Amino acid sequence: MRPSLSPLSLAVSLTALLAACMPTDSGKTVSAPAETAPEAVMEAAPPVMAPARGGHAGPARRGVVTAGDIDDVLNLGAFQRYLRRAGAETGLPQLGLGAPVLVTLIDPDGQPAPGARYTLRRPGAADPFHQGYAGPDGRIADFPLVLGAGALDAVELRAFDPAGQEVLRDTVTTGKATTLRLPQGSDWQPGFLDLVLVIDTTGSMGDEIAFLQKELIGITRAAARQAPGLSIRYGLVAYRDQGDDYVVQSYGFTSSAPEMAGWLRGLSADGGGDYPEAAAAALRAGVGFDWRAGKGERLILHVADAPAHDGDAAAYLRAARAAAGQGVQVFTLGASGVGAEAEYLMRQASAATGGRYLFLTDDSGVGNDHSEPTIPCYRVTKLSRLLLRVLAGEVSGHRQEAGASEIIRAVGSYSGGICRD
Repeated sequence: MRPSLSPLSLAVSLTALLAACMPTDSGKTVSAPAETAPEAVMEAAPPVMAPARGGHAGPARRGVVTAGDIDDVLNLGAFQRYLRRAGAETGLPQLGLGAPVLVTLIDPDGQPAPGARYTLRRPGAADPFHQGYAGPDGRIADFPLVLGAGALDAVELRAFDPAGQEVLRDTVTTGKATTLRLPQGSDWQPGFLDLVLVIDTTGSMGDEIAFLQKELIGITRAAARQAPGLSIRYGLVAYRDQGDDYVVQSYGFTSSAPEMAGWLRGLSADGGGDYPEAAAAALRAGVGFDWRAGKGERLILHVADAPAHDGDAAAYLRAARAAAGQGVQVFTLGASGVGAEAEYLMRQASAATGGRYLFLTDDSGVGNDHSEPTIPCYRVTKLSRLLLRVLAGEVSGHRQEAGASEIIRAVGSYSGGICRD
């Protein structure tokens, strides 16, 4: 889902990116540009010291950190079963997703229509309760309950051409995948990318901070090359917890990559102590930024290894609900040592907003131990490549998959983001 609003970006240098052919579900092939080498566009930065496995400090190495991901909306049945189990085990609240609107928009030739503008209404209602743009490969995945429309059995979907003329109107059943054909293609071309990093900066987050300081801005710029003329703004929220030097530090938006790089270089890992942190207040701060409206991308990347405090778990989920209402997608990244409580909350935030849950793995051999996620399938690649594919997929309008040479390890039966087991 690409809602009517969306954001993301950060720091300095990356290994040369190999052009890779990535098949989409539609049978199309999306190739990363051969000239896409983030280190060619990065400002110089001082070496960043990061703890290696076993606690020894050393220079953070580029392109080493490994990760996988899960798109829970593409695997909704498995996700719902997980929520029931994890909710009982953690005792934490659920957002309450309800039945989603699952629609794929295609053009007259049967090809995906990403970026087509649409609205959702209760059947018979005069005004829409939501409007947005179809996401990668023409997919729409919205939860009326999350969007404040209640638990609906059906919704009226209307689609519009670039001139704003209505070209399609249909009533679709929630919870059921539906394909709708438009009379013309969508010609997706986002005008902007607003990208906000919300990051836990407590003492256990040294590896993750070092990675983002070195690689995030380069990755974002490389992905943006798939949408020429894209206007990029970066945002940053750093947080710790009560009793630390600060609880939440909100930097706002900047259009300057060097300024964002400077903000990132100023981050350090310190404080914390107990397991939960001020995640709810930090996510709420990020959602409250002045996001641009219109045909663009609004993305939050929330990086953490700990959940909100139990008493703030509902507030964290309310912040995710507010993001969905503003068309802001939340992509979450479970860091070293992330526990069951954090995974449970972060995956809900991502699913509710059309994002994905990403997680670090032990395959790199550096950093602290990484917890195994409760998911049926995934592929491990370098984190830099995964983030590039995620961002490039959003701005290009076509989901991008890892090439065979990029896959370090595979778990379960994976096909285009769907677990076949």
